[in-house]
Amino acid sequence: MKNLSIAAAYSAPSLARRTRLVTLALIVAVVISSFLGRYDAEIAGFRVRIEQVVPLALAAWMIVHPALRPAFLRALRHPVPLVFAAFVAWNVISTLVFSPSLSWSASILIWLFIDLLLLVSLMTVAEGADLAGRVGRWSVAPWALVGFAAFVVANLTRGQVALGTDFDWLYEVYVTRLTAIEANIYASILIFWTLLTITRRGIGRWETAAIAIAVPLGLVASQTRTAVFSLVLGLGVFALFTLFSTRSTWRTRFTRILPTAILGVTLVVTYGIVAAVGNAAPADRTLPAGDAPSASAPAASPTQLVDDVTASPSPSADGGVPASPAPQATRIPDPTNPEQQNKIGDVDFQGGTIGFRLEVAGLAAQEIKGINLWFGNGTNTFGLRHDQPGTPGVSGHIIMLPVQVLYDGGIVGLGLLVALFVTVFVCVPRPRKPIAAGLLASYALSATLTSMFWFAVTWILIAVLLRPLTEDERDLDRS
Repeated sequence: MKNLSIAAAYSAPSLARRTRLVTLALIVAVVISSFLGRYDAEIAGFRVRIEQVVPLALAAWMIVHPALRPAFLRALRHPVPLVFAAFVAWNVISTLVFSPSLSWSASILIWLFIDLLLLVSLMTVAEGADLAGRVGRWSVAPWALVGFAAFVVANLTRGQVALGTDFDWLYEVYVTRLTAIEANIYASILIFWTLLTITRRGIGRWETAAIAIAVPLGLVASQTRTAVFSLVLGLGVFALFTLFSTRSTWRTRFTRILPTAILGVTLVVTYGIVAAVGNAAPADRTLPAGDAPSASAPAASPTQLVDDVTASPSPSADGGVPASPAPQATRIPDPTNPEQQNKIGDVDFQGGTIGFRLEVAGLAAQEIKGINLWFGNGTNTFGLRHDQPGTPGVSGHIIMLPVQVLYDGGIVGLGLLVALFVTVFVCVPRPRKPIAAGLLASYALSATLTSMFWFAVTWILIAVLLRPLTEDERDLDRS
């Protein structure tokens, strides 16, 4: 499989200067567009995102251009795209058999097909995949620091200047999303690129220091708890894999994991301080006797998403993402005068976003039985059968990837998903296995609590992981 992987993808075709520049420019645009999930437009009744349009342009360029087309078709035969194509095909079959509304399911099936084209496009040219990795790594510290600045400004001004933030109606605090669709996606993008950056061989002291300072601040700005657990898990798995699976000296192994240890310490200390400060209990929203909420007050369940209730791609009637649950309040929170709570310090299995997940999983279990347990209910059909808990009239969405795939494609679909990630790990070059182990472990935890699978960053990261070793990486591996 290793020889097949090398032969089938990441070519070095002889390209004219203009063709090379256009190709690399489109690849840079693809990476940048993955940070712009907030922006979309309605086309033919579907919400079309920038991060979907740009990959289509890249794929079209490679398919049409005669110098790139053979390399594109060879990359399509790589084991990872083949397994992913089987996953997409199974979703189509399950949808045709079980979906009550093919048009409702079509939006996600099209998105999956775009993801497949994106993955193959980035695996076509080795130079392009390497460039995509560099652009992603360069984004880490700026993405984190700008997010933290937006968080501070929004909360200090009580929403008067709230650019790049959303209001969390449960904890009454402004959370950073920047140009991502919501805070959890912002945080997920940050932690995945952080893992690829901090685990890189030869990372310098100043880059390590910048990441160790900036990333914890960016995660605090997002106010997500899933992200910090996922990052800590990824760092830990990378460290263990490096210590016990490599053949270098112990000194070399400890030097290799030192940057990740520094980041782990600053992350835990930062989150520990924030979690220990302030009151984690939700605000008291009881009104004095005889008072009633104003009829003109805003709804308690706004369209903004809250913490880990993330953008699972279940399109609502207007193509947007359904609202997250809000407490049954008598006092409606005022974004201009919030009673800010310590969200990071609150871990509640009975309520909040954790309790919400458990309730969603219970609803999904109602249809995961019999033949549907094995073959699924059709892609993106949960919202056709259930409203969002706590928000009647809003189509429900499953925010946990394993549950969603089991609901949509059954055990067969879930098996193909597992096979996809196993194939990714098998095909990663050996010196990069520790990085792949940490990143995939982090992704597994994050995806269990959120849904990043459909977004472009997932497929960019996989293409970067699978790319051949550079000369610098080979030299460092031999040293």
